[in-house]
Amino acid sequence: MEDQISQDSSDVEMNNSKGVLLKIANLYAEQLMSDVCLVVGANRYPAHRVILCASSDVFQVMLMNPEWNECRESVIELKEDPMCSMVFPQFLKYLYVGQIKVSIQTVMPMLELADKYNIKDLVELCVDYMMKHIAKAATQGYMVSWFQYTISLGSGHVELTQALKRFLKWNLDIVSESNDFNELCGMILVTLLQQNDLVVQSEYTLFGYLEKWLLYKKDQLDKDPEMSEEERQSELVSTIEAVFAHVRFAMMSPAELANVLTCPIFRFHKEFFVERVAIGMCYHSGRDDRIREIRAQENGTLQFTPRLYTNDRWSLSMMIDEFEKIENYQNFVWCFFSQKHLSECYEDQSVAWEIELFPRGVKYNRAMLIGVFNMPVNTEIPESIIRTVRLKVLCQERLQEDQRFRIGVLISGVQNRITHIRTCHVRTAYFSNDFRVLNIDNLIPYDELQLSAVNLSPHLIGEKRDTIRLQVIIAPLGEYACTDMPTFEFKDL
Repeated sequence: MEDQISQDSSDVEMNNSKGVLLKIANLYAEQLMSDVCLVVGANRYPAHRVILCASSDVFQVMLMNPEWNECRESVIELKEDPMCSMVFPQFLKYLYVGQIKVSIQTVMPMLELADKYNIKDLVELCVDYMMKHIAKAATQGYMVSWFQYTISLGSGHVELTQALKRFLKWNLDIVSESNDFNELCGMILVTLLQQNDLVVQSEYTLFGYLEKWLLYKKDQLDKDPEMSEEERQSELVSTIEAVFAHVRFAMMSPAELANVLTCPIFRFHKEFFVERVAIGMCYHSGRDDRIREIRAQENGTLQFTPRLYTNDRWSLSMMIDEFEKIENYQNFVWCFFSQKHLSECYEDQSVAWEIELFPRGVKYNRAMLIGVFNMPVNTEIPESIIRTVRLKVLCQERLQEDQRFRIGVLISGVQNRITHIRTCHVRTAYFSNDFRVLNIDNLIPYDELQLSAVNLSPHLIGEKRDTIRLQVIIAPLGEYACTDMPTFEFKDL
């Protein structure tokens, strides 16, 4: 028995996996013993069936199933688009060595190849890279193409698709400055314009983004040699009606509506724009009968509903520096005046608000209830601590009747050294003399901020990464506003 134990204890597991991988990599580098040649565009790539089949079930079916012609061929032509053809050598090398270098420019065609040939581990690497570089892709003109590719897959890459959706809705100012904004599909743009939580400085600013997009589309139509002038004009008119029908002209001021009539695209479809501007003017003149008619029309329901506007009329910016020096349960207070009505047919009335932020939790001290609710004895309330990042919204006005408001909270963050809106919370609430307070908890994950010294929170911005920046938006929702909206989904792209 002792000899057996001694023999077992002398067993040592050796690991030379790196050497084996090096030998496999050498097969690719030296093009040794290849038994199949992949032709992509004008290039030929010697390869090995066993490596291709082990890495991809698509290649396995193609090369091993007798029903496929490729099974019997030693030279196989693969049809790839130009961008995928450019990265195909790196893609093929990955199948041998398991290592790859990608960039903002190359990660999407690499993901396309990984999806096409079902290389799941490579898909995970590409998606992870894209999740961590969305902000950089937006500034360098690649985010729109990423987004349009991911939604074309339907249920594939759900987490990445949702992250790109959020960035597009909350950072349209960044995306609109990039080169690929003009390539945004009209169907996506229409769906985007139907969202109430779209963040823009104003509706007129949004109109400017769309004007830039339309001028680019018109230039593309003018350069199409296969279209007649009549076809170009018909396509342009159809595009204007499909897209600009979702601009909420009633949310523009009368001065901004007047500017629409002098913009460069007005002459492309004068009757349409005159009609849309008239809708806005009817709203500001208080013509309720006409407003009800418009709401009953197709695409009319959302015309009188505000988005998340970041201009000074509707929003308050707040910044807290040196987060690490903030004490537990410390609060910060700001005062803000918003408009009581969206329409200018009412007298200029404002509503006073008190905004209170608790970035390091909320503490309720011990208290004593004395003679409350006809209680026979005094009742002691113990101390209570809530581990949350809370925003408290207090309406300081004595409202004559219940009034509905939309409260939006935009929280900035950093990715790839680019500051952007990272998180957005939206609430719809009724305020009155009896209900004057709205608490929004978990603005930012509590533990994320508390452990920021160990693992830096992406919600801390500034040169020293120690600043919290929020923007609170408060807009009234009048009787014609609508909180229901189409989902930000795409079924038939």
